[in-house]
Amino acid sequence: MKLDFSGLPGFEQAAGWMNNVLKGDAGSYSLILDWAYKMAANADLPGLDSADELAREYLAKSGTLAERADKLIKDYQFKTGLMGAATGVGGMMTLPINLVSSTLLQMRMAAAIALMGGWRLEDEKVKKALILCALGSKVMNKLTATVLEKAMQKAAVALTGKVLGKSVPLMGAVLSGAIDATATKTIGKAAKQWFITDVPEVLTIDMG
Repeated sequence: MKLDFSGLPGFEQAAGWMNNVLKGDAGSYSLILDWAYKMAANADLPGLDSADELAREYLAKSGTLAERADKLIKDYQFKTGLMGAATGVGGMMTLPINLVSSTLLQMRMAAAIALMGGWRLEDEKVKKALILCALGSKVMNKLTATVLEKAMQKAAVALTGKVLGKSVPLMGAVLSGAIDATATKTIGKAAKQWFITDVPEVLTIDMG
């Protein structure tokens, strides 16, 4: 299975931002995630279902709401794992492409889970929660700029493991696929918890 998002609006620029992140500019992560969030909500992207379409597809499946969310997470683990392995063959040359592509898929998955839980992507609280979720955070008790900034810095440092793993192309393919699949599961489980099974109070209060 080949997933090529290079033709999506802003993809090349997002890959450039990812290069900046890999060079230590954690602030560029916010630009990537904002782009991924907009792409997740866009219903007119060739070859890529919108978050709303994904939500409707999985809501139509059998099982409880939590079980249907689990099916979506499992499917996206498989997709990101395959994509990570495929781009990992190219080593460092394809690293920014892999990272941006996996971020896009993970954001779209998390956004679909939020929609399955009845949340609106236009809600600023939901947007911030999705960004925090996409950064791999497992805890959400605040949705402030400081919390998001710290999470971005931590996530940027975590990318070092991918950089080292991809320094040897064939080994990088195996590691990249495993890392992407694991990250997708973590993000999906957080989205399921926050938007479906154990909604944190910060999402329900009025931000003023």
